[in-house]
Amino acid sequence: MKKNWVVLFSQTGSEIVKLQEHIGRWPDKIFTNNRDIDSWHPRMRQLHNRGLSSLSGKSRVTVVSNIQAKTCNFLHNVKKDSLITLHGWLRIIPENICEQYELVNGHPGLINTYPELKGKDPQIRAYDSNYGVIGSVVHQVTPIVDDGKILAHTAIYRETKDTVEEVFEKLAFTSLKSWQKFFNNIK
Repeated sequence: MKKNWVVLFSQTGSEIVKLQEHIGRWPDKIFTNNRDIDSWHPRMRQLHNRGLSSLSGKSRVTVVSNIQAKTCNFLHNVKKDSLITLHGWLRIIPENICEQYELVNGHPGLINTYPELKGKDPQIRAYDSNYGVIGSVVHQVTPIVDDGKILAHTAIYRETKDTVEEVFEKLAFTSLKSWQKFFNNIK
């Protein structure tokens, strides 16, 4: 992929680390609204700290305020032709930002099969509903939550004896596989 790649996360950033291990590339820029750096994946902390200790003082990882995260105004400094991917970004992207950028989201719910899994906590809803097939999608971001075109998906069978933790693990696996499929299709 030759495009400038920008990533947004609100949780630990562990999916970004796993994805980097599989595709062999770090994003060009990473934004997070998770101010608790100690909760980040250790490799994300290293990226952040290495940048802060460099001569330029610029980090690959930038922490934004929750107000900035809500408006996404920090993206105005990002090139318009950049690919922006969301990995556990717990904010709704404003309509004007959706219209200006190529935004792609990973969702740990097989919303192409079960549209009722759109929105928050699809893993728990898939577990509680005891779906026999579970999975994840990568989709375009639109102003309507989890409603954009599906760009890649991965589905697997679920054992009825699976615990909620096992369902979360399986969905993390399918999410990584969906992201790999997506990136493999980018020229």
